[in-house]
Amino acid sequence: MPALYRSYKRGDDVVEGAYPDRLYIETTNVCNLDCVMCPTGLHVLDRPNGHMKWDLFTMVIDEMAPYVKTTTLHIWGEPLLHPRFAEMIRYAREAGINVSISTNATLLDEEKAAALLSSGLSEIYLCLDGMKAETYEAIRKKADFEQTKANIERFIEMRRAYPEKGPKTYVQIIEMEPTKEQTEEFRTFWKRPGVDRVNVKAFDSWGNQVKEINRLRDTEAELPSLKGRYHCPLLWYHCHVYHDGTVTCCDRDYGAKYPLGNVAESGGVMKVWNGPKMAELRRKHLAKDVRDVAPCRACTEWSWWKPGPFTARGNAPEDR
Repeated sequence: MPALYRSYKRGDDVVEGAYPDRLYIETTNVCNLDCVMCPTGLHVLDRPNGHMKWDLFTMVIDEMAPYVKTTTLHIWGEPLLHPRFAEMIRYAREAGINVSISTNATLLDEEKAAALLSSGLSEIYLCLDGMKAETYEAIRKKADFEQTKANIERFIEMRRAYPEKGPKTYVQIIEMEPTKEQTEEFRTFWKRPGVDRVNVKAFDSWGNQVKEINRLRDTEAELPSLKGRYHCPLLWYHCHVYHDGTVTCCDRDYGAKYPLGNVAESGGVMKVWNGPKMAELRRKHLAKDVRDVAPCRACTEWSWWKPGPFTARGNAPEDR
């Protein structure tokens, strides 16, 4: 962490002597829902759908496991749709990496719950946007409120009864205009044994690139001024690998419009993460000139966190 912090503060375009703090791996970009706040759900991803191949996954894990402490096995798509999702978690955990996933929980039946609980999973986010069926089903299109709620409740009970230490379990709602009146009720309802945290996730505009998504923002929310932009910590602290091996600056480049390279073609993750395209992008951020970088141009999520010498706060606004 100190080495990453020094590199970030100095404004190095190549990070020497350090690895990403967190590795994001898109096991699949296929999803079963059409969520209104998601580029996948709105079908604007504009790149081929697919599952990450096992050989590519193990290559990424084998390279990065000695250096990266945490991986998140989702970016775009529903991870439970990958036919080998539990094996992927187990492989990463046996390699020594903590594993996090986020799921819409619509497919989280008892069999999949048991597979997750026995896989060594470190933490799981169970997403349910709303306390009313009409709210939830208008947001998470194609989902059934009562069924998803029942899936989450069963998982929590199974986790409590599990003989070994289970994953940290978070029940999550996204705070946006349609849900903001229900967040306190949500907190109260899900605060129970077996739930480690009720997470009210800040609204993510995904770089202000989709008008339909922008309209969901809380009308009372204040946005940071682009004049105050500082170089985005994600480029120094995180690495995002899509299901075909493409590396992007972060998940806000959901269509891979600014690809930084491919790990399978370039000789590994670090070859891309410290490669010429990433170095060029870091220099653009340092110069505050990202006019030709679509996912960064109008993004305000760079303001969500600032790293410190020993910690990276993660993707959360300052007031949370």
